[in-house]
Amino acid sequence: MKSFRHTIFIAGFSLLAISQSRADLVLETETAQLGKKGDMLFSTALQVERDKDGGLGYFTVNQFEYAIMDRAEILIEPFFYEWDKPKGGPSVSGVGDLEITPSYMMVLDDPHSWIPAALAAFKLKVPTATNRNIGTGEFDYQPYIILGKKIGPWIWNANVGYDFVTSPKGVPLRNQLILDLSVQRDVTENLTLFAEIFSNSSPAPGEHGTFTGAIAGEYKINEHFNILTSIGYGTDRLLTLRSGFNIEF
Repeated sequence: MKSFRHTIFIAGFSLLAISQSRADLVLETETAQLGKKGDMLFSTALQVERDKDGGLGYFTVNQFEYAIMDRAEILIEPFFYEWDKPKGGPSVSGVGDLEITPSYMMVLDDPHSWIPAALAAFKLKVPTATNRNIGTGEFDYQPYIILGKKIGPWIWNANVGYDFVTSPKGVPLRNQLILDLSVQRDVTENLTLFAEIFSNSSPAPGEHGTFTGAIAGEYKINEHFNILTSIGYGTDRLLTLRSGFNIEF
């Protein structure tokens, strides 16, 4: 069940956070700040996980973001490779699923009002995984709302969504409520720090929902390239480390 729980955990989040009003892989919470029409962003990272029993997992995280217009964008996230080695069990590896998420900004962030920016988004998980211990082999669907507000030097974002999970035969998975909250602040012209909490409801009978906290940093090398690293720990005692980079076009 750990592998399926891990799959649903990945599917529950689009692996985004803000950087100079753009999205990337530094944290999980999605941002209400979009790029301008024609802007593109490519991000890639390696994530390492250690569970409470000492098992290890590695997987690549990738995304391509394109601004269709100033208020609409599409995000494509392929999981090219995953390797899991449970303690005392055989290792599992293969290509992961593909996620496609269009979003549209319904309300702009007005600096003279308390009303936050609001986006509507819809994530489609395409079952491209080559190993059924990594992916369920079924489509999943997640509509959600992204809220964002800049207050002084701080930028806040919140996600509220519901993941409709299609269970494969013999594996009774549950639909999940997804809640995320993040905050960001520029420390210097090139360095930005992040913090967040995110949670999901029970993914399957007998499984508990999880709460996870994470902190991260992102450093801007130049106008088009930055590097990132993050560390997270949850109530399921899963330790997560992620490092990667972003390229803006």
